Formats: sequence, C-alpha cells, structure tokens
Amino acid sequence: ATMQASLDAENEKVAGAEAKKAELEENILAAETALSEAQAVTSAHQTELSVACAATQSVLAEVARAREMHKASDEAQALAQTDKDALEAAVVGDFEKLKSGDVGDATPETLYQNLEPLLLKLDLDTSLRSATKPALLKAPAGRGLFDGKVVEELEKSFVTNIEELSSKIADGQPASEARAAVVTQAEAKVIEAESVQKTAADVLAASRAAQKEVQATLKAVKANLTAYKPEYKKATEARDQQQEQVQTFMDVNAASFNALAAKVSARKKKAMAAAAAAARAGAAAKVAADAETADKAEWATEVGVEAVATEAAPVDSADKEAAPNSSAEVAIEMSVEEVSKVVETPASFDTAANLGA
Repeated sequence: ATMQASLDAENEKVAGAEAKKAELEENILAAETALSEAQAVTSAHQTELSVACAATQSVLAEVARAREMHKASDEAQALAQTDKDALEAAVVGDFEKLKSGDVGDATPETLYQNLEPLLLKLDLDTSLRSATKPALLKAPAGRGLFDGKVVEELEKSFVTNIEELSSKIADGQPASEARAAVVTQAEAKVIEAESVQKTAADVLAASRAAQKEVQATLKAVKANLTAYKPEYKKATEARDQQQEQVQTFMDVNAASFNALAAKVSARKKKAMAAAAAAARAGAAAKVAADAETADKAEWATEVGVEAVATEAAPVDSADKEAAPNSSAEVAIEMSVEEVSKVVETPASFDTAANLGA
C-alpha cells in the first residue's frame, strides 16, 4: 500500500508536470501562430509598399515626361521669340542700314556679318541666297534692277518669317499653358503617390516591429520550455523509478504467490483425488455388499425350494438307506419361515467394509 501510495504521489506530480509542459507547448504554438499571422501581415504591407513605390515611380516618370515636353515647348517658344526679336531688330537695324546705304560708322561688311546668321533662318532659294550679299554690300545707287529685286525679296522674307514666328508664338501659348497644367497635375500625383508610399512604409515598419516582438515572444516561450525540460525529466524519471519498483515487487511476489498457489493446488488435487478414490471404493464396497446379499438370498431361496420338494416327494428306499448329506439335513430341518428370515437378513457393515477393502 505504501509503494502504491508513493507511485500515486509520483503520478500526481507527473500529471502536474505534463500539464505545465502542455501549457508551455500551447504557448509556443500560440506564439508560432501569432508569428505566422504577423509575417502574413508584414508580407501584405510589403506588397502594398511595393505597389505604392511602383505608383510613385510611374507618376515620377509621368511628371518627368510632362516637364520634358513642357520644357521643349517652352524652349521652342523661347527660340521662336528670340528669332522673332532678332529678325525684327535686324529689319530696323543692320538690314535697314544696308538697304538704305546709311551704314554710319560701320562698314557694309561688318553689318552684313552681323546680319548673315539671321539670313540663314530665312526661307530663301539658292539663287536668292547667293545674290543677297552682293546686293546688300552695294550702295543703293550702285544696285541694278536685279540687285534691287534681291533686296526687295529679302525684305519680304524677313517680314514673312517674322509673321510666321509671331503666329507660332501665339499658337504655342495655349499649348504651353496646357502642358504646364499637365506638369502641375503630374506633380500633384507625385505628391499623392509619395504620401501613399510614406504611409505604406510607416505601416510596414510598424508591422515589422510587431513581428519582431512576436519573434521575441516565441523565443522566450521556447526558452521556457527548454528550461522546464530538466524538471519534467526529473518528475517522469522519479515516477518511472517508482513504477519500476512497484512492478518489480509485483513480479517477485506474484511469482512467489503463483508458486505457492501451484503447491497448494497440487496438494488440493491430491486430496481431492484421494477423496474421489475413497468415494469410488465405498461405492464399490456397497455394490459388492449388495451383490453378496443378493447371492445369499438367492442361495437360501434355492435351498428352501429343494427342501420343500424333498418333503413332498415319496421317499425312495435307496435314499432312505443312504447316509444323509449334511447340507441336505440342514435344508430339511429348515422351515419355510427360517428360509424367509435368511433372505431378508442384510449384509453386515463389517462384511461390506471387508468387501470394499
């Protein structure tokens, strides 16, 4: 009983240890589940940030294109304005001086060199372009009809080109403003996309921080289980040792009990066999006694019948002369009542015992 009580106590300790171990394992499972969920959240926020970054890059590329187009348009407009201003200045300046011959302190050659880059911007045919310099370097009085015609066409070309540039500048202004609006819209998209990207980055950072906390928790609960394992092992080993002692005790005593039971059983079987043999012997003795009694009764009956027959039959002279037999004499002398008594007389217990023996 003491050993069983000790085993029960150790089992109770192990049950507590099992419960504590199960609790620690449940903590690990919960932490692993929380980490898995945190990783999923982090992954989702990482995807959101990637999408936001891609959107930001897209609108940045869009604003870059819009700015480039606007810049090119503005440069074209500015160039057109510059060319227009230069042509207009030349018309009233160097070209007018060469045309009128009033060159002042400058030489016709210098004035022409100043005018020559602008002449390249004019839409002149080859013959007119080649005749421009000789005609302009001549004084008005020295120009012939052809030279005068060249100067006149050149002036018309200036006017035409200035008008075209003015029209281009005027027409390009709304387009420039529209492109400027596109740039403004694209820049607004960039601001919005960058805001979304920043929010996504902040959310991702928060989710990563939360994930690190869950990882720390998981590490801690695993450490708790590792630290508890020696105590759990100690409890289970003590239980196993106690259980082994109980089992050893039971095995040894059970073997002794079985051996004793076998001996007792053998003795009991021997006694039972002896009793059975005695019973069989008694039954056989009774049967023999009963048989002996029956034989005696049958013999007595036969003797009585013979005696009666002898009395009834006539006596032969030869028989009368013969010496009487001892058995016959006894039978003759016995009456019918005596024969009946002999038949009814039971066998004695001694005879039955002797027969059984």
